Amino acid sequence: MGVSCFAMLIVLPVGMNYQTARAPVVTFTLMGLNILVYLISLGFILGQGSDAAIWIYQHLWLIPEDSTWYTYVTSMFVHAGFFHLLGNMFYLFLFGCCVEDMIGRWRFLGLYLMGGLAAELAYIAGTPDHFASEIPMGGASGAISACMGAYLLLRARVDIDFRYFGLIIFRPFSGEFSLPAWVVISFWFLKDLFFAGLAFHLNRGGGGVAFGAHVGGFVAGLGLVGLIKLFPRKEAEPKRGPMRVHLPAAVPAAAETHTETPTLYLYDGEAQSGPFNLFQIQQMVSQGAITSQAQYWSEGMTEWRSISELADGVVS
Repeated sequence: MGVSCFAMLIVLPVGMNYQTARAPVVTFTLMGLNILVYLISLGFILGQGSDAAIWIYQHLWLIPEDSTWYTYVTSMFVHAGFFHLLGNMFYLFLFGCCVEDMIGRWRFLGLYLMGGLAAELAYIAGTPDHFASEIPMGGASGAISACMGAYLLLRARVDIDFRYFGLIIFRPFSGEFSLPAWVVISFWFLKDLFFAGLAFHLNRGGGGVAFGAHVGGFVAGLGLVGLIKLFPRKEAEPKRGPMRVHLPAAVPAAAETHTETPTLYLYDGEAQSGPFNLFQIQQMVSQGAITSQAQYWSEGMTEWRSISELADGVVS
């Protein structure tokens, strides 16, 4: 008489240790479009069967041999099933909200779409027949991979929080742990790079998971954020004349003491911290803990701004 052992383990990222300063409108819009396209497609398939499924593959998915220009966009919003959609939306929410907040809404939208296009071209390059391939491609994972590449360059040393759930011989267990973003994302990328190389070596680049698309999107995200870092948004040059400091309405006056309620959040290019009051920020600058390159945000502000815009004496 034998004894069977049943074991299962699920590990999920659940937190990015980051508080967005504004609503991630673009991320939520992209998520909504993905969900809407899936629901409409599902409705047609349930109502019309295989004819609707074939039409969707032919007109919305990317088939390199026979696709029009718009399918390079629509293919980023179609999914093969509910769990395909669920997994992609989960990672888009986690990484998209943070990246959108750090680089701005329009830049994030451009990164998402260009990263998705780069992922598709990488997929085509990895298929045996390239642009003559008849294998359809669909899903948001290439564009989401670009978000992950961007996140790695923006917040490499910040921890990502995980929760795990398991079952051993019908005994459940759970817990949580954290790992640096560079460890988590680098492992994910190297895993996909290995399988993309293996698929190319075996002369089959299509079907199943498009690892080559993941790699292409990830590299595109790294490159695009690298360009953003090289060419940051320029602040308007102040007019010549008597030096004058204008404080946003949400920022306390410089004369207020250290007892002022903390309302300011700081972002130093890698991690977000706060809230602080103006006195605490002045102390940190004088001690060299932060520099004039850091940014601040407070309730009521529409975007992060340089702390050099605060009162005299804040920046040394």
